[in-house]
Amino acid sequence: MQAFSPDLPMPESLYYSAKETHPLSTLDEKKICSMVDDLKLTDSDKEHYVTGWMGEDSVVVIHNYREKRGTSNGFVLSKENQYRLSVQSIAFRIPKIFLWLSLRRKPRNATLITYDTIGELRSPIVQYRNLFDKSLKLKLEQDWQALNDYIGLACWQLENGCPLWKQLEQAITPAALTAWVNAPVFEEKRLQKDGPFEGFWSGNVFIARSKPPYPSLQLLWRDEDNRLQPGYIFTAVPDKKQDKLVPSLRIRPHRAEKHYPLNVFDARHLQYARSLLSYAEGVLTGMSPPLVEMMNGSNPLPDL
Repeated sequence: MQAFSPDLPMPESLYYSAKETHPLSTLDEKKICSMVDDLKLTDSDKEHYVTGWMGEDSVVVIHNYREKRGTSNGFVLSKENQYRLSVQSIAFRIPKIFLWLSLRRKPRNATLITYDTIGELRSPIVQYRNLFDKSLKLKLEQDWQALNDYIGLACWQLENGCPLWKQLEQAITPAALTAWVNAPVFEEKRLQKDGPFEGFWSGNVFIARSKPPYPSLQLLWRDEDNRLQPGYIFTAVPDKKQDKLVPSLRIRPHRAEKHYPLNVFDARHLQYARSLLSYAEGVLTGMSPPLVEMMNGSNPLPDL
């Protein structure tokens, strides 16, 4: 049985990368705000949050979060049941009378970088500058570099019209989903239950379906070390404005059944999702995955 083994080139990147990362120790609030602005999905300055996924780790992009102490912009990287790294710029809320007395025209801004453990063993929040464990500070610095790589990939997608998402959007049509979940191969296999899904293993890929209320295809896979990797749910959901079903892609980052929307700028995951879908489509239609890739390409009949 052929195994799924994605060997995909890194997507294009823009503005940010691990090699050009500003160290956490010298990061200023202007740089943080600039990075947040580059990931804006709307032109609104209202408070909002966007959750992306860097591997199996969530990345919350915070834009103009307002609280008693002021307004925050930044990023929160969470590693499930391990720890959380928060990198934020804060514009402190100061009454105008105090600004006048202090001869300031604008509130003071500050960079706040914190670390805390999460899960069963929780710890108090500690500022990065107050950490004395050199190995821990190195790990957080590496996380920040990886986050810069992630942001660079996301920026390229946003600046170029999100081509990876558009490619998937064209493939996940209601008609295609209906055909996949009703593929005869499901009737030929002994199906395993996985929450609302039922499916079978093909090599190292678990292909599962769910019909009501909308046709959905779930794809999970194991790497060469037999570790379960983040999986994806391809479905179509009602669009309130257009009164029709529109493509939707969700990520299942961990073994638990919880799943979350995948963003249009989550470049690496969109790559993996498309590659997995081509593999599964080959299994469900009886064609080999390379042939499916060729048929779905921009030039289905290459010159001989």
